[in-house]
Amino acid sequence: MVHDLTAIADAVSRRNVVRTAGAALGVAAASGAAASGTAASGATTGDRSRVGNGRGSGGPYVSAHRGYRDVFPQNTVAAVSGAARLGADRIEVDLEATSDGEIVVFHDARLDDLTDESGLVAETPSEEVLQAEVLGSGETIPTLAEVLSATRPPVTMNLEFKDRGPLSWEEFAKRALDAAYRYPGPFYASSFDHDAIRAVREVDPDVDVAPIFGSDTEENLAVARELDAEALNCSTGVLDRELVEIAHEEGRAVNVWTIDSWREAATPIELGVDGLIADYPEMAAFGTDGGVGPHRGR
Repeated sequence: MVHDLTAIADAVSRRNVVRTAGAALGVAAASGAAASGTAASGATTGDRSRVGNGRGSGGPYVSAHRGYRDVFPQNTVAAVSGAARLGADRIEVDLEATSDGEIVVFHDARLDDLTDESGLVAETPSEEVLQAEVLGSGETIPTLAEVLSATRPPVTMNLEFKDRGPLSWEEFAKRALDAAYRYPGPFYASSFDHDAIRAVREVDPDVDVAPIFGSDTEENLAVARELDAEALNCSTGVLDRELVEIAHEEGRAVNVWTIDSWREAATPIELGVDGLIADYPEMAAFGTDGGVGPHRGR
């Protein structure tokens, strides 16, 4: 594959979002910022540095999948605040719309398996959805606004657009971003649905986006190029050295999901990925700078 080296250099220079120790990665935007492009401080949305291209000082960033779903009740306020306390660099949450258009944080299309309620989220009013208890934990399904109030910078929020419900993707994006602008730190939007991230680009071109995929690598690379996506969020099943090299040459970060053990983390780390999306903390600790590391000869 032949790359336009000038375009690649421009893309890398334009993003220039490698995190440095203690650096502030974002500024908050006020309500209506999508329309005006201006934050409360007078900065534009383009001043926010969100997804990151490059690794943390000790290896890949670690993103708490659903707020470390195997440590806390997933996609809840407790999960997000708990993941932040455990030092997650990033936190991934799933977004869906209720029947009346409220953006809530939940993974499944149906309430049945994860809560004490039943039915499709998209066909249930927010008043009922927000009362549903998650996995007998005492925690209920939160709104996006509630989840974003549970953590603070420098945590980056990965907002996965899961199910638009009765809304168009454009309207879903407007409502989700209106809540996200109030978060005083960095965030980005990701989705398996290419139309979802297209809608984000339409609503606010300055918000970073990432296609999520576990197959059809070439198709997703094409979408990333079409939208000038800042990152690729791929499964361990499709991750290989060529994908990482192509993404990095084109100025995109590579985040891999879902990492459940240090053994699963080893290959992505060796390949040079930028982020690990994990169900447990400290997945990258073994064998990385500052981690336990293997004991070699004495």
